[in-house]
Amino acid sequence: MWLWLRLTACDTGAAYIVEGTVMEVTPPTQVVIRHEEIQGLMGPMTMPFQVAEAAMLEGVTPGDRVYARLVVGDGGGELVRLRVTGHGPPPEPITDLPAPLQIGQTLPGVDVPLAAGGTARLGAGQRRPTALAFLYTTCPLPAFCPATVARLQALAPEIRGRADVLVVTLDPVGDTLGVLSAFAATSGADPEVWNFGRLEADVLEHLVARAALPVTRDGTILHGTRLMVLDANGALIERYDDNGWPLERVVSQLLTGGPAAPVGSIGTLTAPSP
Repeated sequence: MWLWLRLTACDTGAAYIVEGTVMEVTPPTQVVIRHEEIQGLMGPMTMPFQVAEAAMLEGVTPGDRVYARLVVGDGGGELVRLRVTGHGPPPEPITDLPAPLQIGQTLPGVDVPLAAGGTARLGAGQRRPTALAFLYTTCPLPAFCPATVARLQALAPEIRGRADVLVVTLDPVGDTLGVLSAFAATSGADPEVWNFGRLEADVLEHLVARAALPVTRDGTILHGTRLMVLDANGALIERYDDNGWPLERVVSQLLTGGPAAPVGSIGTLTAPSP
């Protein structure tokens, strides 16, 4: 244990120990862990974590027991150390929900009630290219929902009049359309391009599954980040799994339809800094 503490002495921010079972590994820098209570931070649940370096996930597979150090600062949290302490069978996959949308596939159509009034068609039957994101208004983690809002604030003016931004709440109970309307105003969302919507829980669950977005509800809502770039027909151009997506690339995808992610690719994560 002394060696562990010595190796992490240079880390900054509040530090916590995470112990649990790996559920999913998404290279280069994301791992989903079903963890035990994180003393002083949260109870047991399943949630995604970013790791500080891609090399930390080399050889890590679903079913592994891990012991990790989580550092939480103003910009959010990340695992700065991770080691495998045991091996078990891979966790059972969820089979009662739809599979994640693949590049080039069309999202099944759904009508999303909007805070600004009316509905927006998402997926098949969509009227314009759309950037789809998820958040909830009381999210406390700066690197998640607040960071998503900041990124969309930069995106929306670049596509005004030619494409749309749609944000769907992950909290259909607390985020009524009235709450979302107030949040949209606070966020500076121009309803001509950027809208917030709410789905009933069962419909939301299926949309979240199509987005391969891990969401856990256990007193609070813990989730990953997603930006789904859909063409005018509702087909997936690229799925981004963090808030580091390149603005110019997303603008190009929405306005021209490309460049598209390679067929068969999973979500895109921002390359770690050298």
